[in-house]
Amino acid sequence: MKDIKRAGVVGAGMMGFGIAINFALWEYPTIMCDLSDEILQQSMRNVRSAMDLFVEEELITRQQADDTIHRITTTTDLADMAANSDFITEAIVERNQDKRELFNRLDQLCPPHTIIVSNSSSLVLSDFGSDVKRQDKIALTHYFCPPHIVPGVEVAKGPGTSDETFNTTYDLMKKIRKIPIKVLKELPGYLLNRIQRAMSQEAYRLWAQGVASAEDIELGINTTFGFRMPNEGPMMHYDLSGVWRLPAGAGMNRFIKGLSPEAAEKVRQRIEGKPWFVDPRKFDEALKQRDRGYIRRLKEFSNLLRPATSPSA
Repeated sequence: MKDIKRAGVVGAGMMGFGIAINFALWEYPTIMCDLSDEILQQSMRNVRSAMDLFVEEELITRQQADDTIHRITTTTDLADMAANSDFITEAIVERNQDKRELFNRLDQLCPPHTIIVSNSSSLVLSDFGSDVKRQDKIALTHYFCPPHIVPGVEVAKGPGTSDETFNTTYDLMKKIRKIPIKVLKELPGYLLNRIQRAMSQEAYRLWAQGVASAEDIELGINTTFGFRMPNEGPMMHYDLSGVWRLPAGAGMNRFIKGLSPEAAEKVRQRIEGKPWFVDPRKFDEALKQRDRGYIRRLKEFSNLLRPATSPSA
């Protein structure tokens, strides 16, 4: 832990900016890296909007919000980010080859002590990290959207991950006030997404068979499940995760795997390229409304993430 003084995040999209906030709020200078200044500028707008919401909901003070924003810098230079980071989180597109190329480059560019982790929600480290020479210093931290609000984070090993790296990663998550969940075996989807996906697939199956409407499926789930589910069932989760905005076919298999051909085609035709409930023109507004609800529930659920006076307190 004493060697981790600066954090890096590669991929400044919907997950990346929130992951950066987690580190910056708790006094880690953080570098976000992406392919263009335009992406990074939008990411910083997202950071500022998130901090404004935290202040409005009295989760942190205005000074803490400003300090968090000032600790985040951006760059399109991967080598610069790698050279100046002790702990790097990869949060790029969920494609095996893209992640493999990035991990191999980071392995070459980073100082020997740097730990490199992935935020992959479905791929395992063996899929894309097998060529990395520092096998003992790669791991997985799977955040849940929105990553700067949802407290739980899965922490998982690859085949070569050392106990020291695993434990350091676990302890670091606790230091930035997340709630780490240890995943002891490597398997696609890891722990919580497999549980969540089983529910989602059954919901789609029941809808496709005409057992209930999408509205009633959402209503039933929203009124019975845990922290996130009172606000977001599997169909709204599809909407707010932005999967419907991906190119045709991207990510669809995770929702239709195991369905009959007829049900899979029915679901595909219904959701590919369009959300269930959210107006695409009001997507950002829907995300803000979701985050506000999460923050209010977070305050009711636990004071664990609420700074007392300052992040160092």
